[in-house]
Amino acid sequence: MKNRVLILLNGELGNPRLVRQAARECAVVLCADGGSRHAAKLGHKPGIVIGDMDSLPRKLPRWRDTVFLCDFDPDRSDFEKALLFARERGFAEAWVAAGVGELDYTLVNFASAERHGAKLAIRFIGEPQARLLGPGAHRLACRPGRRVTLLSAGDRARVTTRGLEY
Repeated sequence: MKNRVLILLNGELGNPRLVRQAARECAVVLCADGGSRHAAKLGHKPGIVIGDMDSLPRKLPRWRDTVFLCDFDPDRSDFEKALLFARERGFAEAWVAAGVGELDYTLVNFASAERHGAKLAIRFIGEPQARLLGPGAHRLACRPGRRVTLLSAGDRARVTTRGLEY
């Protein structure tokens, strides 16, 4: 828990119950700019809001002790800024909520996750759930009957499974 951050993105939130549960299991809530509207709606106080601040809600709650980090770099998305912040602060795992909606934003978010996935385990929470795993061996346990899709983000991957049905 101490080594895990929840990143809230702008876009469609999905299942609020899963986001609330994730917030309890993470050390800090980090909002990538417009993700702060989800934090406000769910009653979460983010530790950090990072980005170019162009998508903040009009009525921003008065969060005491929340740090706002303005980063106007036009070559990085707010999600990538959040991932870089999480990596620089030594988090091993990032749980990500929202960020799905317009196809162009979704593709940019997945590309950012792929770029940082080798140094930060990234889990997209929601239904269905997605994880991006970097190099090395990984064990994933799934409940019987649950659908699983395996995709390689790079050109070299060796996947071994046990108990999966096609």
